Amino acid sequence: MVTANSTDDGSALYLRSDGSWASQLCEAWPIVDEAQRDAAIAAARTQERHVCDPYAFKVVLASRGPRATNTRERIRGTGPTTPLRRPDLAPISIATTAARLSA
Repeated sequence: MVTANSTDDGSALYLRSDGSWASQLCEAWPIVDEAQRDAAIAAARTQERHVCDPYAFKVVLASRGPRATNTRERIRGTGPTTPLRRPDLAPISIATTAARLSA
Protein backbone atom coordinates (compact mmCIF):
# COMPACT_ATOMS: atom_id res chain seq x y z
CA MET A 1 0.00 0.00 0.00
CA VAL A 2 1.04 3.58 -0.48
CA THR A 3 0.76 6.04 2.35
CA ALA A 4 1.61 9.69 2.87
CA ASN A 5 0.83 12.49 5.28
CA SER A 6 -1.73 15.19 4.65
CA THR A 7 -0.16 18.60 4.13
CA ASP A 8 -3.20 20.14 5.85
CA ASP A 9 -2.98 18.47 9.24
CA GLY A 10 -0.26 15.81 9.11
CA SER A 11 -2.67 12.88 9.34
CA ALA A 12 -1.89 9.55 7.69
CA LEU A 13 -3.54 9.00 4.31
CA TYR A 14 -3.72 5.90 2.12
CA LEU A 15 -3.85 5.78 -1.67
CA ARG A 16 -6.98 4.34 -3.26
CA SER A 17 -6.93 2.61 -6.66
CA ASP A 18 -8.58 5.66 -8.28
CA GLY A 19 -5.74 7.96 -7.13
CA SER A 20 -7.70 9.62 -4.33
CA TRP A 21 -6.70 9.41 -0.66
CA ALA A 22 -8.47 7.68 2.22
CA SER A 23 -8.01 8.33 5.92
CA GLN A 24 -8.70 4.67 6.78
CA LEU A 25 -6.34 1.82 6.01
CA CYS A 26 -9.29 -0.45 5.16
CA GLU A 27 -10.10 1.81 2.16
CA ALA A 28 -6.60 1.64 0.67
CA TRP A 29 -5.51 -0.07 -2.51
CA PRO A 30 -3.63 -3.33 -1.83
CA ILE A 31 -0.94 -3.18 -4.50
CA VAL A 32 0.15 -6.61 -5.68
CA ASP A 33 3.39 -6.09 -7.60
CA GLU A 34 6.46 -3.87 -7.81
CA ALA A 35 5.46 -2.22 -11.10
CA GLN A 36 2.10 -1.13 -9.64
CA ARG A 37 3.87 0.06 -6.48
CA ASP A 38 6.37 2.16 -8.40
CA ALA A 39 3.65 3.66 -10.59
CA ALA A 40 1.48 4.43 -7.54
CA ILE A 41 4.34 6.17 -5.72
CA ALA A 42 5.17 8.18 -8.86
CA ALA A 43 1.52 9.23 -9.16
CA ALA A 44 1.38 10.12 -5.45
CA ARG A 45 4.45 12.34 -5.83
CA THR A 46 2.56 14.44 -8.37
CA GLN A 47 0.05 15.24 -5.60
CA GLU A 48 2.60 16.62 -3.13
CA ARG A 49 0.58 19.81 -2.78
CA HIS A 50 -1.94 17.70 -0.84
CA VAL A 51 0.27 14.94 0.56
CA CYS A 52 3.94 14.68 1.47
CA ASP A 53 6.54 11.92 1.50
CA PRO A 54 4.57 9.06 -0.08
CA TYR A 55 6.00 5.58 0.38
CA ALA A 56 4.90 1.96 0.20
CA PHE A 57 4.58 -0.54 3.04
CA LYS A 58 3.60 -4.18 3.30
CA VAL A 59 0.25 -5.46 4.51
CA VAL A 60 -1.38 -8.80 5.08
CA LEU A 61 -4.84 -9.15 3.58
CA ALA A 62 -7.04 -10.53 6.35
CA SER A 63 -10.79 -11.18 6.54
CA ARG A 64 -11.32 -7.81 8.28
CA GLY A 65 -9.29 -5.96 5.66
CA PRO A 66 -5.62 -5.13 5.25
CA ARG A 67 -3.35 -5.26 8.29
CA ALA A 68 0.04 -3.53 8.42
CA THR A 69 2.97 -5.85 9.03
CA ASN A 70 5.04 -3.44 11.13
CA THR A 71 4.39 -1.52 14.33
CA ARG A 72 4.87 1.94 12.83
CA GLU A 73 2.17 1.41 10.23
CA ARG A 74 -0.19 -0.26 12.71
CA ILE A 75 0.04 2.86 14.90
CA ARG A 76 -0.43 5.18 11.93
CA GLY A 77 -3.41 3.10 10.80
CA THR A 78 -5.24 3.37 14.10
CA GLY A 79 -4.71 7.09 14.47
CA PRO A 80 -2.24 9.38 16.17
CA THR A 81 -1.05 8.72 19.69
CA THR A 82 -1.14 12.46 20.37
CA PRO A 83 -3.55 15.13 19.15
CA LEU A 84 -2.71 16.46 15.69
CA ARG A 85 -3.33 20.06 16.76
CA ARG A 86 -3.12 21.50 20.19
CA PRO A 87 -5.87 23.91 21.19
CA ASP A 88 -4.49 27.42 21.38
CA LEU A 89 -5.58 29.03 24.61
CA ALA A 90 -4.76 32.55 23.53
CA PRO A 91 -3.19 34.13 20.49
CA ILE A 92 0.47 34.97 20.92
CA SER A 93 1.53 38.31 19.54
CA ILE A 94 4.87 39.07 17.91
CA ALA A 95 5.70 41.37 20.85
CA THR A 96 5.04 38.58 23.36
CA THR A 97 7.19 36.16 21.38
CA ALA A 98 10.03 38.72 21.10
CA ALA A 99 9.86 39.38 24.86
CA ARG A 100 10.10 35.66 25.61
CA LEU A 101 13.09 35.22 23.31
CA SER A 102 15.00 38.16 24.81
CA ALA A 103 14.41 37.02 28.39
